[in-house]
Amino acid sequence: AEAALALKQELIDRLKAEAERQRAALETIPVLQAQADIYRADFEAERAAREQLHGQREALQEELNQLRLRLGGDGA
Repeated sequence: AEAALALKQELIDRLKAEAERQRAALETIPVLQAQADIYRADFEAERAAREQLHGQREALQEELNQLRLRLGGDGA
């Protein structure tokens, strides 16, 4: 009977330890979610900035091409 009681106590101790590990893991989830949200927002902001710069570059390239055409046409 004592052996059975000791086994049950050991099981209880293991379950308590596992419950504590699970509780600690649950506490870290919101922190990790917040980090992921920050990384996502930063990534999206960088992507938007790259797209905007690309659009500006294309507009400037087109303007340069037009100026070159005008200058080339005037010299003929």
